[in-house]
Amino acid sequence: MIRTYRCGNCGYLYNPGPGDSSQSIAPYTKFEELPKSWKCPRCGAPREMFEKV
Repeated sequence: MIRTYRCGNCGYLYNPGPGDSSQSIAPYTKFEELPKSWKCPRCGAPREMFEKV
């Protein structure tokens, strides 16, 4: 099951399907596998601001 995570700051949804091309994250990269340096592409919040939805 693919889980989506929501930024607690701006509401951005990280969906592993498309990944995050703005930060060179390949499609189907699980949230747990994102580098610690990854930040919300919309507001710049750190990973710690995200929660499972």
